[in-house]
Amino acid sequence: MQVGNLYRFEGGRVSMRLYGRVALYLGEAFIHRSDGVIVENHKVLVVGESSPKIIDRSLLSGMTEVTA
Repeated sequence: MQVGNLYRFEGGRVSMRLYGRVALYLGEAFIHRSDGVIVENHKVLVVGESSPKIIDRSLLSGMTEVTA
């Protein structure tokens, strides 16, 4: 995954709400919990939406890069 590239949600564990949608990958968004656990999440901006979404790393496998 490259920050700034466009990706389409197409397979894997992608929800129907995101399936087929295109998003700009904004990078990692780790959560550092008070008990010392670090949760790996990622931030994307879905085309047509005004605020970014935080997604779980399991969704990355269902994203394919959009090429011109």
